[in-house]
Amino acid sequence: MISQNTTRKKSKKPIIIIIGIVLFFVATLIGCNIWYKSAIEKPNSQNAETKAFVIEKGEGGGDIIAKLRKEQLTQSHLAFLIYLNINRMNSKLQAGEYQIPQNLNIKQLAELLTKGQINSDKLTIPEGWTLEQIAEKVEKDFGIPKNEFVAEAKFSNYDIPSYFTGIEKTDSMEGFLYPATYEIPENPTAGDIVGRMFDTFKKKYTENIQKQITTKGLTTYEAVTLASIVEREVAKAEDRKMVAGVFLNRLDIKMPLESCATIQYITGTNKSQFTYEETRISSPYNTYINRGLPKGPIGNPSIESINAVIAPTESDYLYFLSANGVTYFSETLDEHNAKKAQYLD
Repeated sequence: MISQNTTRKKSKKPIIIIIGIVLFFVATLIGCNIWYKSAIEKPNSQNAETKAFVIEKGEGGGDIIAKLRKEQLTQSHLAFLIYLNINRMNSKLQAGEYQIPQNLNIKQLAELLTKGQINSDKLTIPEGWTLEQIAEKVEKDFGIPKNEFVAEAKFSNYDIPSYFTGIEKTDSMEGFLYPATYEIPENPTAGDIVGRMFDTFKKKYTENIQKQITTKGLTTYEAVTLASIVEREVAKAEDRKMVAGVFLNRLDIKMPLESCATIQYITGTNKSQFTYEETRISSPYNTYINRGLPKGPIGNPSIESINAVIAPTESDYLYFLSANGVTYFSETLDEHNAKKAQYLD
């Protein structure tokens, strides 16, 4: 016969287990709550410098959080996701270009990304603009001295991706400041703007692009130099591919490029025709008197012009002429001169 005391002891065990489980879950919930509150209030970093960040149209919360984590703009992607869901902010994240201070906590970061970029001005840089033109606009719009901006735009001030080739640290960043429309924060420095434009270039000019450029026997610096000439010679995408092909044909046979765009760069003008004397100006950028590519880029090209260098239209053309918005191509000098007489004279 089982005693009554034994029965009572046995009946207490399930209760003790249940109480233990409840206490465990309560302690876990308390611990999670403490962790969560700390995670959303704690600054991401002590560094107040901004980082460029872009939310593309159609990107979901998960994609955005993954990018934030990659850019080291949030310490806890899980806490950020929980915060968005609890506050029903997941669908309110705004597409756009941001300059995000690295010391924001999760609450501040969520507020910034759901309200859109605040306290900023737009800076629009057209394709093909030179460093000089960009510096003049930055001085006009933001009060940053032109010479200060130009001095900042040196590779020695920035990290260069290992797959970029042919670049010297002393080189100007002409050609590597990507033309686009940017949201610029209040009271920017020259470094804020140059860094943002170079970051955008690096996102466009990928390692895969460099692999394709290498197959053509070009360095990064040479490819961007050629793309900058193509950019300023013609506007239409199909013409860019043709013109890139013409210049590559000339390079292959060591024929001078004879690009009017390089004379425009030297003289600081936008003329479409130059005198013989102007084409004899002594300059490492003059492609009439020097064979091969000029010293460096003559402007800041778009990714479309870089792609034209990667995948040019193959032909036997060695000459081209732009007149009244149309580009005419020729295989021989006689054909080219005949077209000049027909369309320019």
